[in-house]
Amino acid sequence: MITHLKIVHKGVKDFACDKCEKKFGDKSQLNRHQITVHEGRKDITCDKCDKKFGLLTNLIIHKKVVHEGRKDYPCDKCEKKFGERGNLIKHQIVVHEGRKDFACDYCKKKFSLKGNLNVHKRTVHEGRKDFSCDKCEQKFGDKWKLIRHKKTVHEGCKDFVCDKCEKKFTQKVHLIQHQEIAHKG
Repeated sequence: MITHLKIVHKGVKDFACDKCEKKFGDKSQLNRHQITVHEGRKDITCDKCDKKFGLLTNLIIHKKVVHEGRKDYPCDKCEKKFGERGNLIKHQIVVHEGRKDFACDYCKKKFSLKGNLNVHKRTVHEGRKDFSCDKCEQKFGDKWKLIRHKKTVHEGCKDFVCDKCEKKFTQKVHLIQHQEIAHKG
C-alpha cells in the first residue's frame, strides 16, 4: 500500500535504467524493462499470429487491437480511433494542439513528446546507439529504427504498395516520393 501510494499517487520513481535513463517506481519494473527492451527477451507468444511480447499486458492489448479490431478510444476532434488511450492522448497533443512542451537543454529544439526528446538527446548529443541488430551487428539510436531495419533488410518486408502500379516499398516516405515522381498529374 505504501509503495502504491509512493509510485502511483506521488509519482516517485527512484530506479533509473543505466542504458536509457528511463525511471521506474520499483526494482521489478526496472528489471522487466531491461529484460524486454534492452535484452530483447520476448517470452510470451500470441497464439493467433506468433508475434512475441515481453509483457503479458502488451499481448492482451495486441489481441484486442489487432485480432479483435477494437479501437475503443475515438478522437473527439477528428475521425481517428485508437486501440490504446495513450496513443489517443499523444495524437491529440501532436495533431490537434500542436504542443511542443519538451525542449532540449543543449540545442533548444522542441518536441511534442518527452520520449522523442529523450531519443534526440541520447542519439544527437550523446552519440549513443544502444540498440544492436542480432543479425548484422549494426547499431541504432532508437528501438523503432532497429525494428524497421530488421523488417526491411533481414525480412525483406515491403508493406507500402502503390495503388497505381503495385510497386512495393519498405518505407512510406519512399512510396510518397515514388508517387510524386512517377504518377504526378
